Amino acid sequence: MSFCVVGGGKMGLSHLALITAYVGKANVILVERKRSVRFVFKMMGYKTFAGLDAVVTKLGKPQGIIIATPTSAHAVLSEWAIANRVPFFVEKPLTLDAERSASLVRQAKDAGVLAQTGFVMRYVATFQRLRALIEGGRLGHLHKYRASMRGNVMIKPPNPENWQGDFKRGGGALNEYGPHIIDLCRFIFGDVTEVTHAKYGMVLSSKADDWVNLDWRHDSAVEGSLQINWGDTSKRKSVIEIEAEFEHARVRVDNSAVEIVFSDDAPLDAETRADLNYSAQPPNVGFYLRGEEFSLEMEDFLGACLGRSLHIDPNLPEGVTPTLDDGYAVDQLIDDIARKAGLK
Repeated sequence: MSFCVVGGGKMGLSHLALITAYVGKANVILVERKRSVRFVFKMMGYKTFAGLDAVVTKLGKPQGIIIATPTSAHAVLSEWAIANRVPFFVEKPLTLDAERSASLVRQAKDAGVLAQTGFVMRYVATFQRLRALIEGGRLGHLHKYRASMRGNVMIKPPNPENWQGDFKRGGGALNEYGPHIIDLCRFIFGDVTEVTHAKYGMVLSSKADDWVNLDWRHDSAVEGSLQINWGDTSKRKSVIEIEAEFEHARVRVDNSAVEIVFSDDAPLDAETRADLNYSAQPPNVGFYLRGEEFSLEMEDFLGACLGRSLHIDPNLPEGVTPTLDDGYAVDQLIDDIARKAGLK
């Protein structure tokens, strides 16, 4: 048994630490082009290689690969996994080209290869709670919502050589923050039928967007407004906030809390209100790093590869795991938003 983490950057090393806890260091391989990074992790006891073909030649086909490289390399690495019939987990966004993403979906389905996309915010208990409130229907009709993802990633002008400051290479707020909040809104409110308005602004970047505001409409006819900003210095780290207006209440949700304010005339008795207003508790995980959500998504992927559940919490909701289809849907929406705003 072996699992490859491709990419020795921040996300790759986070995933490497997680899967090491679940399957053991002897079963984890780091694939990274930089010799210096390979050297450091080889000294720590990891098997390291410069490419996936070298892994297969030396150790045989891995049981799964985690793709955590810059987005520009996602498509080629995903195609390698599909061609070699290896299950793969690919970080968001899926690719920088919606048509290429659609092709990956078709290829993976034709080959019968398991694939999962890294939309980690689906696993946060508070956002799952909002989804359950909508599905439960006891708060009445959902009228509209406002959502935002803001953080302080961009606090100084990006290095001109760095891909993060170049929209065409996968940089900018829409490419970096956008996939998280876009997928989360699809997960909670359903598929999006139309982007009705979008605009962007540059503050510190010259080749990418630092903020994007947009309005859209879902299949259910519910309308939503989104704010995406990766240069908000009032935030210590990235925070997602959603405020949903129901017939009988207003619900505010962020990464750690759910607040329900009932309407004065809401036809709900005290017992029902108390039942609806309970706290959303994070689930138990086998190993904690950065947040339960990161552990849960890896438990999903590793468990699917191994053919057995790695979850230790028996009360997890169903229908959470993001597929390659979800990755394509988000890439298509990013393309629609970029065109609407004038980024393309």
